[in-house]
Order: sequence, then structure tokens, then C-alpha cells
Amino acid sequence: MIKVLPRPRLRDRVARETAGVVFLRAPAGAGKTTLLLMVAETLDKPVCTALQPRLDDVHGRCLLWDVPASARSARIAAQVLDAVDIVVVACRPDQRIAGLARQILHRGSVVIDAADLSFTADELVDLPGKNAQHLLQGYAGWPAFLPLAAAPDDRVCIDYLRETILSHLSPGQTTTLAIWLEAPSPDPQWASILPPYLALAPEQHPELLRLLNTAVLERLAIFEAEGAVVEIATAREQAGRSLNAMALLLDHGHEVHAAQILERAHGRELIYRSSLDAFQNIIMRFSHEMIATNETVLLAVTRTLLKQGELQRVRHLLARHFGSDYLDPLKALARGSRFSFSARTFRLNMMIGEDLTPSDAMINRLGEFMADYPLGDHVKWAAYYNALLEFEIRRRNFREAEAAAARALIYLGKMGGQPLLEFFIHLHQTVLRLISGDTLLARRAAKDARSKLEQVPHDAKPEFRMLRLAEACIAYEAGRPHDLVDFVQTDFDNFSAAEIWPSLMQFALHYASQVLADHFPMTIRPGFLDGLWIHLSERLQFHAMMEVRTAIAYQNVNRWVDAQSTLTAIRMPMGRNWVESATDELARLTRRDDISYAMAWIRDAVHLWTPRSYLPRQIDALISNPYVTNREKVALLLWYSYTAHQRGDSATARSRLLSALEMSTRLGCNGVLSEERIFLSPLLNDQRIRSFIETSSDVRVALSIFAASVNSPQARALNGGLSQRETQMLQLIASGMPNKRIASTLNISEVTVKFHLGNLFRKLDCKRRAEAIRAATALGWL
Repeated sequence: MIKVLPRPRLRDRVARETAGVVFLRAPAGAGKTTLLLMVAETLDKPVCTALQPRLDDVHGRCLLWDVPASARSARIAAQVLDAVDIVVVACRPDQRIAGLARQILHRGSVVIDAADLSFTADELVDLPGKNAQHLLQGYAGWPAFLPLAAAPDDRVCIDYLRETILSHLSPGQTTTLAIWLEAPSPDPQWASILPPYLALAPEQHPELLRLLNTAVLERLAIFEAEGAVVEIATAREQAGRSLNAMALLLDHGHEVHAAQILERAHGRELIYRSSLDAFQNIIMRFSHEMIATNETVLLAVTRTLLKQGELQRVRHLLARHFGSDYLDPLKALARGSRFSFSARTFRLNMMIGEDLTPSDAMINRLGEFMADYPLGDHVKWAAYYNALLEFEIRRRNFREAEAAAARALIYLGKMGGQPLLEFFIHLHQTVLRLISGDTLLARRAAKDARSKLEQVPHDAKPEFRMLRLAEACIAYEAGRPHDLVDFVQTDFDNFSAAEIWPSLMQFALHYASQVLADHFPMTIRPGFLDGLWIHLSERLQFHAMMEVRTAIAYQNVNRWVDAQSTLTAIRMPMGRNWVESATDELARLTRRDDISYAMAWIRDAVHLWTPRSYLPRQIDALISNPYVTNREKVALLLWYSYTAHQRGDSATARSRLLSALEMSTRLGCNGVLSEERIFLSPLLNDQRIRSFIETSSDVRVALSIFAASVNSPQARALNGGLSQRETQMLQLIASGMPNKRIASTLNISEVTVKFHLGNLFRKLDCKRRAEAIRAATALGWL
């Protein structure tokens, strides 16, 4: 085992140096003492190892001084300095050597640092090649590890690192080093503590990194056992690891200190800088006593619950600690209310998850509350405009919503960017544009949303799930439904169990129920929508929205009686009679659910063979309503065309159909054509109407997308000769349902089921269910 290698070039460089002071300054293990002894042997002079050199340590006006490793500082006396021309000092970077200023000023100084002292390939030519390579790459050329070049020993190396290199580091410094080791990158500051080649090129020395990491963790464990938990946690906090710091403090019973770190990290806003799971795992560990006495902890806990979709639980928790009047937004946000600014801000944030449409009075109250915002707090201003964005989407004020989104992005830009919050703004823009019917602009917003989300440094599974839904809906509008079908089948349960603000739920519910109606009509009610009730039954905030979509799903499969029963059961300020008798009043509807409810009843009236005479005026009133979206206007134009066709008014049917198709192409909202196929298909089957509208290039584009969207297994079965009922039977037997359950699902008798199955088997030339399923699969009907 080789313990010392001659270093003639470095030795002669020091021995021949003419500067007044030569520093051998490097951390432990760099070979300073060994080199100084080599210089002493060459010059034939002794080495002083005392804390303070004396005159008799000077020989031939030269002093060789090896400063004791235990010394924090050392001084050379003036009378000793007067007796020397050259001082060679071996010391560590953190040791302060006083008394040399005059010598350095008049005679100059030279520093030989850790990089100079590290072995190079030229110095190791006398070692066996394997040993030299191991020392250079495995141990970064550090002289202390020369004995390990021939006989590596991890335990010896780890102990040396822990007891020698790391021994003088404080708990905070050791923690900072541990954080650097998690993702090491070239950092000159560590070259004064570690082997410099390791600090400047860590990727080239993975073996030494591994050993150093083990030594650091062992050292931290010792510090924790000795009670240095708060200092370690402080270092983690300063490094931006607030959650990690809180976890350590909570592990050791320092809950008050953990709460203080949470307050300094701006409490609930920390959730935007970490993954939901990581935030939840820490925040939910605070005791009930701390939640009851510390508002920051309380709001962080409730923010976590909101992310999990637990709105009702949040309301109960806040009412218990703040009082029931906190649940009234007007009271909570009022100027001069008894609630803190943080609590009032959270109440605004909480409103985003509640299915309420703010009145003008509420928007004015929000404006008054905004006046209290600190001018330089860009995060809070961005959050305010984010809330305003959601509210204006609900109010169907899409222009104001776009303005709020732009303002929120400006404030986020002023704070240097916050990718996760910027993602939510762009996702909101995607949603509002798809809801309003402008798919082309929605596509651009979705690209911006993905760009921001990919910049988020932590795990963001719920957010990526939201983005996948938005992108699938955009693809659906372009006639590609497969991504949306797959999302509904595989991801919708997890999506609906998380935090969903109302505009996103409206958007998701509309598209998901539509694509399922296109491809799996009989599974709508028992499957998808009932699954949503499991997640939403506690808050019941989307009741009307879900029931309207259920009714439309029934209408799309010609179950008009079921649809009417569903609509009748909805508790609304208006009813069927009001809708059927209203005309100009329809132009003044403003609430999302009121408009959807009225349109569902109008849709019911459109399918009648003898539509009421004033139905066109009702449709015109809705088209003129400024709160009706462009997407809904396309549907209304199709209904108008259909009713005109029923009356034999071909000219009106052609013009309104042409307007609808051109609008859908211009905006890119082609999905509405698929949903309205029960009205569109009969119009397109009229050759005179079709030949008229196909002169428009926009119409030809719309019809090609529509043709692709209706090429579903159900559509192919219908085109292949099956009736609507036989198609339903085929899908139900493919799902494994027995006759009794099919009868219950369709609300018909088992005798009727057997009758339809007999017709199905006859058309497929089969005698058994298994044969029918195989034949239908081969035909692409399943």
C-alpha cells in the first residue's frame, strides 16, 4: 500500500518561490503537511507546528509553519516576522492567519490551493494503471485517498470523510451540502471544502459522490441525535425546502417551529410550489390544537382539502373555527369585517370552487376588497384576477373573462413567472374558449398551458389530467373522439374526485357525456353520470347541470319520455310551461343553468313532427341572447333549420343550415354537429338541401369532419341495417347483461327483450349471443 508519492515539481515550486508568503491553503486530506515536510527536507529546515511561531522556529530567515488543524485562527508575532524573508504556511481555507499583512504588502504572496495539490495523471505514472485511474476518477485525485487506490475500502473512506472533511462543518453547512449532493452541479464554493475536482466536475466522480453522500447522512443523523434539529430545519428552509424542514420538525415534536416555517413560506401558497401529495403529507400532520389556534395552518389544511374536492368538509371546518358568517361571501369580504386579510383572501379563493354565479353586487364587493391589496404583492393580484376570470366565465361575460386572464398573466410575469399558476390561467382560457365555441383560439391556449405545465419542477398529476382532458376535447372538435373516449373510460373517476371549479366541471360534463352518447349511448345514466354523483353527492352543486346533460343524453337515443321526466324533476325557478310559453323572455336569460334548461325544453319541442308555430321566434330570441354561446347558437341554427324543414320551408331550412355549418367551421366547434346529428342527419339526407349547401367550402369541411365523427360502432350498426333498439341490445349483451337486467335497464318486459334479440340474431344470421358478438365485432359494430 503506497502512502506517499514524491512530488518533485510541486516541492521545487515551493522551495524556489521568492514571494514573501507562500500559502498552502486547502481542506483536510490535500497533503499540505506532507508537501511541507518535503520542502523542509529539500531546504534542510524544520517545520513549526505550534499555534504561534517563536524566533527559534526561524532558520536562515525562513519559516515553515504547519498551522494546527484545531485552530480557528492563528497569529505570527511582529518580532518573528522581522526575522524572516519567506514564510511558508500550511492552513485550511477557513483558518484566519493574522500578522502577515505587512509581509504580503512588501514582498507579495502566492497561494497553492487544493486544485494544485490534487494529483494529476503525470504524477501517477509510477503507479499501476488501474490504481492510477481509480485514484483519479474514483477519488478525484485527492491525496488522502492514495492508500485506497490499490485496496478500495468504502467504510474507511466514509469514516475519513465524516471525521476529517466534514467534522468542522456546522449542522446548517452539512445540511446545505446534503442538498447539493441530491443534484450535484459544478459549484466553486464547495471546492474550499471538498476535493476541487469533485466540486467542479461532480458528474465525473460518481463513486466519491456516493461515499460522500453516505458520510453526510451519517453526520446529519448524529446532529439530529444531538438535538440540532432546528438548525438543520433552518438550513433546509433557506434552501427552499420548506416542506422538508417542516417534516423534520414535526418528526421531532417541534410543531410550533414547523408552523412558523409555514407562515414564512406564505402558508397555503406553498401548495403551488410543491406537489399535492407532498404538501398534503406534511400539512395534514399538524395537530387539531394547532389547526384551531393557528390561522395559517388552518387555511393550509383547508386548501389541501379543496384540492381533494372536499368542499363540504372545508365549509364545516371553517364554520367551526371562523363562525357561520364566514360562509357568506358578502359578510366575509366586507370592508372592516372581523376576519383577517388572509382569511378574506382565502374566502375569495374558496368561491372559485363553489357553484355560485356572483351578482353585480358581489363583483362590486370584490372590487372593494381588491382596493385593500398591497400594490407590490403580485401573487395576490394575480389570484384576484384568476378568481374574476372564473366568475366571468360563469356569468358568460367572455370578453371580461379574457381581460381578467390577460391581467392575471401580467401580474404573474411581474413576479418572475409562476408556471403552475400560469398554467391554470391558460387552462381557464382553453375552457372558456371551448365553452364559447372558439376552438381555434382554444387550441392556442392549450399549447400555452402545456408549455407552462412542463416547466413545473414537481409532480403535477392532477394538473396534467386536466390538460389531457382539454386537449382531448379539442381533438374531439376536430373529429377525433378517441382520446376523449379513452379519457372518460380511464381517467374521469380520478378527475372528478379532485378539485374542479364549476366552469371546468360544466366543460368536462358536457364533452364527456356527449362523447359517451356518441359511442356508448346506453351506458350514460347507469355508468358515467351516476359515477359523478358518487363524488358530488355531498355538495350537490352541479345538480341542474348534470340532470340537463342526462336529459340530452336520453334525447340523443330517442328516449324522449325519459328526458322529459328528468327535466321535470329539476328544481328550477322556471318550468316547462314557462319555457313553452316564453318568447322575448328567453332573450333576457343570464344564468348558465337557466339557459341550458330552457334550451333542453326547446330541443324537446323541436323533435315534434308538428312544432308549435311560435317556436322559430323562441329560437330567434335565444340566438339574440348575448349570454348564449356561439356553440349554442350553432345548435339553435340547426334546430331552426330542422323545424323549417318539417314545415316544408326549404329556403329557410337551407339558409339556417348553411349559417350553422359555416359558423361551426369558422370557430372550429365541429363537435356540436355530432351532438345534433338527430336533427342534422335528416337535413343532409334531403338532396336538394345538400346540393345547395355543399357549394360552400366551409360547409364541405364541416361535413367531412361530421362524417368522420359519426363513424362510430353504433353508427355503423345503424347504417348496416340494425334498428336503434337492436343496436342497444347488441351493446348490452356484449357487456354481459342477462335478459332480466336488460329489461330493467330499458324499462321494457323480458318478452320484448327476447323479441328484439330474435330480430338481432336473425339479421346477424346467428343463434346464440356469443355468435352474435363475434359477428358484430367482425363487422365493426362493437
